[in-house]
Order: sequence, then C-alpha cells, then structure tokens
Amino acid sequence: MSWPKMIRGVLEKWGVYRVEGVFDEVVVVGMGGSGIVGDYLQVLAAERGPLPVYVVKSYILPRFVDEDSLVLLISYSGNTLETLLAFKSALLSKLRVVVVSSGGVLKEEAWRRGVLYIEVPGGIVPRASLPSMLYSILGLLDTSGYSVITLREAEESVVFLEDVKSSILGSSSKLAKWLYSECVIPGRLVIIATHTPMGVLALRFKNEFNENSKLHVKVDVAPEWMHNDIVGYEAPLRRDYCVLEIIDPDNAVGCKLVEFMRDIYSEVTKSFYRVELRGENTLEKLLYGSLVGGLTSIFLAELRGVDPLITKTIELYKLKTKEIFKE
Repeated sequence: MSWPKMIRGVLEKWGVYRVEGVFDEVVVVGMGGSGIVGDYLQVLAAERGPLPVYVVKSYILPRFVDEDSLVLLISYSGNTLETLLAFKSALLSKLRVVVVSSGGVLKEEAWRRGVLYIEVPGGIVPRASLPSMLYSILGLLDTSGYSVITLREAEESVVFLEDVKSSILGSSSKLAKWLYSECVIPGRLVIIATHTPMGVLALRFKNEFNENSKLHVKVDVAPEWMHNDIVGYEAPLRRDYCVLEIIDPDNAVGCKLVEFMRDIYSEVTKSFYRVELRGENTLEKLLYGSLVGGLTSIFLAELRGVDPLITKTIELYKLKTKEIFKE
C-alpha cells in the first residue's frame, strides 16, 4: 500500500543517473522478484521504446551481448549468486554495466570497480520493491536519451495508483476469498488465463501466489495457448481446475481470445473469476494488476495460515548455490 510513496522517492532522483554513449539494445539480468522488472520493461519497451529489451534470468550471458549493449544487473539484496556471476562475466567482457540493488556484494563490487550503481531502499522483500526497481530503470533510460516512460507519465501513474489503491484493497480481499473457497479448499489447480501483452502480469500473479500463498499455479497466455495447451483439453486427465482471468478491457482482441479460452475451460470447470485491469496506459495497468496480485496473495496466505515472508525452499536453494555453482 506504500507503493505510491515508494515511487515518489524514486521520482525525486529522476535525472540523477545517466548512461553516456550509444547502445543498440538493453539486456536486463535478474532473478525472481528482481527479474520480473526486466519482463515489465520488455513489455513497455516493445510498445513504445526505442530499443529492444532482452531479459536474462540466468547466470549465463548470451553471446550476442557486446560493447553495443547496455547491461542492467538487478538484485534487490545484492547477493543473488546467479546475478553476481553474470556481473563478473560482464566485467570480463568489458561490457557497459549498471547495477541496481539495495546493497550487498553487488553494491560493494560496483563501487570498487567504478560501475554505475543505483541504490533502492532496503528493508523489504524483493517482490514488494518492484516499483522502486522498475522506476529507477525507467528514469535512467529517460535521462540517457532512450525514453520508455517520461517523467510526466511516471508522475501521472503515481496519482492513478493513489486513486485506486483503496478500491484494490477491497477487491483483492474478495478475490482471495474466492480462491480460498473455490480453489484451495477443493484442491483445484489455479489457472491464470490472459492475453498478450499481459502475460508478464499473469507471471507476476503466479510468482506472488507461489511465494506468498505457497500455491502452485499454471499460466496460460493467448494466443500462444491456442497452438499447444488447448489440445490437452481434448482428453483431460483431470477436471479439478479454477480459472482466474486477467483482461485489459481496452484490448478488444485480447478479450475475445480470453472468451474463447473460457469456452474450452468450461468443458472441465465451472469455476471462473475475472479481473479487469484499470489505467490509461500499459504502465498503469501493470501497476494496478501487480497491486491486486500482491495484496490477494497476502490475504490468501492469511486464509491458509501460512507466513508470506517465509520461503524455506528458496533459502534451502541459496544454501546450496555455492556448491552447485562451484567452479
């Protein structure tokens, strides 16, 4: 609920950070709650940005990344091993690098090596800091002459978020209760169905339900879904699904695609819930949906009696990373 305040803190520094020179692509490296920032930037840039954006959720940098690329390394903690390994690789290849974190080893290494470093406020879980990381990058690109979102648009999005956050609180509580009664208690698999370009938002919902609500979720995105997954419903092995639809009401084709998806799902379930995104543009719709997804996942965690802050299996993986990635 403090996202508007978080964004305003970033807007106060809009124009402070700049990358000099010319580049022909942006490569965003990050994992989990940090990596989703790259997904959002990719969608926004595809719609109106001057450069292509590639997202790398790995410790391996693609071979096409070269001196004409701008590499943005995002790790909220600054200690994500995969991102640190990619940072090391980028430096060895003498690439142009920008680091975004709240501290950690990445901050220390960026300062030590003279790499442009953008610090975001610490003290919260990475997935909750999405706006501070996203707007920091949007500000960097705008100031550097590669604008995806202008300062004015960013300011307008904060006003929008302030206006809708109270209503989102109520609608998220309602959605969580539906998920609990229709999906969790009967043991149904949650399917999040949407259309492009909102597949990134469905992924965000999934990640929030995974981490906060401890819930398995499947994501289906039209029209690609119509060319593979759809056939699985011709001879289904299970019929215990519930479907959460996410639509942009301003996207007529997208709405028709999701309606067709419902026709197919109706063969295996009668349980549907629809979230209609609000906002004047894609950025505002992504923010709106992200807040709905985040709050819903918290309410659902409460209903399930699980702690949204505790992710034991992720911590287990982090303990094993040094052994797994041992050179």
